[in-house]
Amino acid sequence: SFSQLAAAFFPAGLGWLYFAMFAIMAFALMFIGSVFTAKSQLFEAKDNELLLSMPVPPGMILLSRLAALLAMNFVLELVVALPVFVSWLQYGETSGTGIAAFVVIVLALPLFSLAVSCLFAWLVSLVTSHMRNTTAVTMVISVVFMLAYFLFCFRMNSYVTQLAANGAAIAGALGSAAPLVWLGRAAADGSLADLGLTLLWTVLPFVLAYVLLNRSFIRIVTMRRGQVKVRYEKKAMRASSQSAALYRRELARLTSSSGYMLNAGLGLVFELVLAVLAVVKRRELLGALTAIPELYAAAAPILLLACMMVSGMVFFTASSVSLEGKSYWIVRSMPVETKKVLQAKLSLSNSLAIAPALLMTLAAALALRLPAAETALLLACQLLFVLLTANVGLMEDLRHCNLDWINETQAAKQGAGVLLSMLLGFGFVVAVGALYFFLLAELMPTTAFLGLILALMAILYALTARWLMTRGVKRFETLR
Repeated sequence: SFSQLAAAFFPAGLGWLYFAMFAIMAFALMFIGSVFTAKSQLFEAKDNELLLSMPVPPGMILLSRLAALLAMNFVLELVVALPVFVSWLQYGETSGTGIAAFVVIVLALPLFSLAVSCLFAWLVSLVTSHMRNTTAVTMVISVVFMLAYFLFCFRMNSYVTQLAANGAAIAGALGSAAPLVWLGRAAADGSLADLGLTLLWTVLPFVLAYVLLNRSFIRIVTMRRGQVKVRYEKKAMRASSQSAALYRRELARLTSSSGYMLNAGLGLVFELVLAVLAVVKRRELLGALTAIPELYAAAAPILLLACMMVSGMVFFTASSVSLEGKSYWIVRSMPVETKKVLQAKLSLSNSLAIAPALLMTLAAALALRLPAAETALLLACQLLFVLLTANVGLMEDLRHCNLDWINETQAAKQGAGVLLSMLLGFGFVVAVGALYFFLLAELMPTTAFLGLILALMAILYALTARWLMTRGVKRFETLR
């Protein structure tokens, strides 16, 4: 993208606009990538009061949290900055002062982004503190941000083409935005005066944010914000089975954590979005495949691989045991069989993951006008893949369980069980694709291949289910 912009802007004398585009894109990525982490680390961290009880100045606690967020912003910024620098060397004229100014800008821009993220995180924390279901609100906002970002990525080529073709008009529109002009001229022309002005508007907001947060840090982290009061209503109590009670327990644990829902269940959003796109864009999808007869002949295996790849992004069970954390003793003290505890974790995952996966597969199969036999086999394969990935996720979490996490993100996002479950799922999809395209495409019809994969997954499902109900039960009972 930046190669295309550099090739259009530098010959037209719009080098400053090139770096202005860099600042806009880098800021957007840093803001979206860190705003909710800032909310949880600065205003809702569960160990704030513990840290304040230690002989450590509050300002140092705040500075350490800001340093961690700043490091994250630097990493996100480099995703944009490195391509910008390479394209600049390739298409533009560079100077020593210009390169030095660009390096300084790369170091200063995350400070401005972090200041804005802190402000927005404080506002979100303040608003959600007066809502009953803050977890759902946080998750919805996160999903909207992510979908907007992915939509921007999907349309990047068309946006870049329009930017490159209308550089002069865009330069005129952004010419009144003095901070962007200063930043662009500092890098493009090596202007020290513009660099000084750029440092002023990037560093000063961060300094002000730190001073304000530092002065009120203790009050912010110890304040008991107003909560929505729920009036107790007397209702008749109803008895339920152990399985139903354990299922509700797992559901309550899931809905109490936006991080758990977002990291483990984002694939569900993609499945629903793809199901809608398969209906809305069915003509384009069908036309793309029918244009190449060989490709359309393999439509069912290709669809199977694509749907399994998306479904592999759903892994509720891969962290469900680790998330027990310090509450592990509670479930162990319950008068229920361990098998039912593990089955409840599987039931929650399957009840949430099966319907969207089948809907996505059915919508795509109907859009491609696949035969009824292939559609039925595809749905059966998709169903077994969802069940199998749930079993594998629970197996890996039992084998690599971590109950000593400090932040639940360590279990829900960074746990070894999550990583291995994703790798095993994607590895299985790659293996199935290689088996078809390199060995069996010419040897058997599509229905026979789908039946073979269905039988293979049925065997793997039976083996993993047996492991969970035998060795998995023993592992759960002896966790430390």
